[in-house]
Amino acid sequence: MKPTKRTTYLSRVESDYFGRKWYRRSVMLFCNLLFPGRWMRKTQIIRCLIIELSEGGATVRIGKSQIPDHLYLVIGSFDVVIGSIVVQRDPGVLHLCFLKELRPAFVNRLARMESPFSTLESLSPTTISASNNVQPALRPVLPAPYDARDGSMGQNTRYPKRQ
Repeated sequence: MKPTKRTTYLSRVESDYFGRKWYRRSVMLFCNLLFPGRWMRKTQIIRCLIIELSEGGATVRIGKSQIPDHLYLVIGSFDVVIGSIVVQRDPGVLHLCFLKELRPAFVNRLARMESPFSTLESLSPTTISASNNVQPALRPVLPAPYDARDGSMGQNTRYPKRQ
């Protein structure tokens, strides 16, 4: 007897739950994974390599480490700390989902970085924007104070000696 497959109107609806929401960029950046130890004591930091990055998640290559499901992805020297959840585990690879999505401009700047070691140091605007096609933003220059316009400010004034 041939088994009959029962179909309903729900089985014909296509779900976008497993579809990608953001474009993944192939990158090679070192970062750290930070997670608390047992009973919230002795936090542990493990170095890893980001191989794919998007606004909503990342694919991270790790060594043979036992890592919990909830962790923080640390980029730079604690300049950017991103709360993450492990959604899939493969041998030596973790697929992370960020708790709060990143800005597209920041992800694009990280994807343009050429050296994988540049994300281990402090991420200043010059470090991030030192890669191709990105110009550092210039700080606005404030107008000079009123006294400095005539050249009197900053000059030593000589007073006669008292007698």
